[in-house]
Amino acid sequence: MSYRPVHRLTPLLKLWTLIVALIAAVLLNLNAGALASIGAFMRGDNALMPILIAVGGLVGLSVLVWLVSYIWWRAMGYRLDEEKVAYRQGVISKRERTARYDRIEAVDVVEPFIARLFRVAAVRVETAGGKGSVIEIAYLNRAEASQLRSEILAHRRGTPAETPGETQDEQPERTEAVVDEIPIGRSLAASALSSATPAAVIVLGIVALTPIPFATIIPILIGVVPAIWKIIDRSWRFRAHLVDDGETLDLNYGLASRRRQTVPLQRIHAVSIHQPVLWRLTGWWQVQVSVAGYGASPESSNSGSTTILPVGTREQAVHLAAIVGPLSRQEIETAARPEGHTQPTFTSPKRAFWVSPIDRDQQSVTFLDDTAITHRGRLARTVNFIAMSHIQELTFRRGLLNHLCNLADVRFDLVAGPVRMAGRDLSVDDGYELLGRLRQRSLPKMQPVEAEL
Repeated sequence: MSYRPVHRLTPLLKLWTLIVALIAAVLLNLNAGALASIGAFMRGDNALMPILIAVGGLVGLSVLVWLVSYIWWRAMGYRLDEEKVAYRQGVISKRERTARYDRIEAVDVVEPFIARLFRVAAVRVETAGGKGSVIEIAYLNRAEASQLRSEILAHRRGTPAETPGETQDEQPERTEAVVDEIPIGRSLAASALSSATPAAVIVLGIVALTPIPFATIIPILIGVVPAIWKIIDRSWRFRAHLVDDGETLDLNYGLASRRRQTVPLQRIHAVSIHQPVLWRLTGWWQVQVSVAGYGASPESSNSGSTTILPVGTREQAVHLAAIVGPLSRQEIETAARPEGHTQPTFTSPKRAFWVSPIDRDQQSVTFLDDTAITHRGRLARTVNFIAMSHIQELTFRRGLLNHLCNLADVRFDLVAGPVRMAGRDLSVDDGYELLGRLRQRSLPKMQPVEAEL
């Protein structure tokens, strides 16, 4: 089976930062003589030759770049056969990467900012194996990228592919809306109420009211602004649908880089419902999940998001958590209420006040059938839950303060992701009892892992 070509602009788009830098260098190196020649030409004076030389050089350089990129482009391509998807690239050093359909965890359509200007997109194939297990097929026309995604997902399911005419913005017929499109106003308000915003306001106030140079607070802004931007970008026109007969969560979101992402429900291990302290003013919540196969940096700019509800109402958060997690909605309201524990199995004793004076009353571990639930946070509230079979390891810890207060922590070691679970500041006896109960959990059967090329 022959390889299909990617978009002709792919080599140039992959080098767009270098191209922009070259253009900027040319513009910055326009000296007074060059500007005078341009002015003379505009006035009709005899300054045609320098202009022709400059334009000819620019055209020649552009043609050279285009020809070189053609050679690079001819060496790129992808193909789908009965067992795997393959992607090749390289002129001198050739490289081909493959992913078996039965190893594919998710297939995303990504539109980085520069690609959106040219109406093209990349297809990212996430495979089991964590970091370095992603194949990115870039770039294709939007319709072609959406069709390729449908073909790969169809091969993974073992069903016929969807019709070629379907585009990225069209939803398949078998969909169930889980989260309607988040209003833009809510995204902006949520970022304004993030924990980073007060820090930004304080810093700007100091600059405005004191003679401190603005340059001194640039490092602080570098740390604050990305956190605010992340909330806006991840929640911008966010919507979620269930597809594949309820087996996959389909996410659409993004301002700078638009993304259509698939999250297989069977790969979700742990669920977290979180409310930042300032969001308590509006009653908004956030839902995050830890997904097997997304690697060590699930929230990086290239990898898919593990935030399946960036900002929403309590109703939306509980409804979505019940769909993707091991607990039903009624069980969440009974034993895993986001506001705090109701029937805990283990809690922090009173002496834990000296270790955690604010959160002590809110820290707990609850068992409900085969599910472990943890609560924490008085100001910013969080509830996490996981099927105990997904807990990979257990760690019993006692720091210096824990020793002084006769306390212990039991950490649940999970797949890489945003969800962190532990029995915090428990009495030593409760810590050992919790450890013993979790050691009796049922474990899933081990599956052999095949290395991907």
